[in-house]
Amino acid sequence: MDLRAVLIASVPILFVAGLGFAGPVPGMPDPIHGKQLAQQLCANCHLVDNQQQQTNADVPSFNEIANEEGQTAGAIMAHIVLPKHPMPTIPLTQSELADLAAYILSMRKSG
Repeated sequence: MDLRAVLIASVPILFVAGLGFAGPVPGMPDPIHGKQLAQQLCANCHLVDNQQQQTNADVPSFNEIANEEGQTAGAIMAHIVLPKHPMPTIPLTQSELADLAAYILSMRKSG
């Protein structure tokens, strides 16, 4: 294999490897942005991360929500869009909903 063929074959590998350093992929949910939204919009009632000290005892933590059996991003988004009392209606874009759901699911325990 000549040098040109090696370089051409290497480009896709280098591109994919670089995605890990490039930040969020456009069109894909961004759990980092989801965490920011959670801290701004949800932390008054929900325990949204491990650094939070206080929350409402009657409201499930994001960790509990993430680890509910069969939990999906779609189910999380549906609960946000069609909330049950006492949760308020929170106007979010489709992208923000996906980001928030991705953040919540990132708290799922593995195994």
